[in-house]
Amino acid sequence: MRIMKKQWGSCSPTGILSLNPLLVKAPRECIDYVIIHEICHLKEHNHSQKYYRLLTQLLPNWKITKARLDSMSEYWLAD
Repeated sequence: MRIMKKQWGSCSPTGILSLNPLLVKAPRECIDYVIIHEICHLKEHNHSQKYYRLLTQLLPNWKITKARLDSMSEYWLAD
C-alpha cells in the first residue's frame, strides 16, 4: 500500500489494481467511481473511446462524480 500524490488508483499492465489509501476520505460514490474506473482498465488499458463507453455503461453519471472528486482532490491529497 502506498500513498499516491497525484492519483487515486492505478492498473498495471499485468492487471494489478492499486488504490490510494487516502481514498477512504472520499464520499462513497467517489470511491465507487475510482474502483470502477480501474476495473475498466482491466479490459481497456488506456483512456480510449472504447474505455469511456465501458465506463459510461457501468457508471452513467461518472462525469459528475469525477468532477466532485477532482474538486476535492487537492485538499485530500495534500494531507
